[in-house]
Amino acid sequence: MLPDPRPYFAELADPRRATKNKLHPLQDILMIVFCAVLSGVEDWVGMETFACEKEAWFRQFLELPNGIPSHDTLSDVMGRLAPGVFAAAFLRWSQSALPGLAGGQVCLDGKTLRGSRGLDGAVHLLSAYAAKARLVLAQQAVDGKSNEILGLRRCRACWICKGPSSALTPWAARRPSPKRSPKAARTTCWR
Repeated sequence: MLPDPRPYFAELADPRRATKNKLHPLQDILMIVFCAVLSGVEDWVGMETFACEKEAWFRQFLELPNGIPSHDTLSDVMGRLAPGVFAAAFLRWSQSALPGLAGGQVCLDGKTLRGSRGLDGAVHLLSAYAAKARLVLAQQAVDGKSNEILGLRRCRACWICKGPSSALTPWAARRPSPKRSPKAARTTCWR
């Protein structure tokens, strides 16, 4: 189970000026956006709609002194947050969940981003995904369309759950398939 994210985001500074138009606490906005994104909502209007539908549930743990913030408020406040500070708080929250994921699968998947071709070629990403928690642990750009196993050394979060990369055993090597070789697999899972 994932821990409560509120203590990890409590240190974020509110980027808004203190005026009478500041109607919604920063923690309320953060939790609405956080819960909406974890539920699969991808746009600001959808987040407002999600919050309105779940208002009774949100009121159990949020203040909401002036009701649900509008989609414009959600967008403006999130756009003003310092990305590095927010990323650090999010990383602390996700790392606190990792001990509970010990022994679980970490799936590695390499993808080429569509439409990213430039002078240096297309962008290739390696993603590490905790299957049990349905959580992306990290994404790392890799050179060329290399094998995921080679990109593992660059992706530090890939071995947070289990220890150094030498302690990991390829899932494909544990259960070999006569039809597909481990090199042909698009996704490599590690335990």
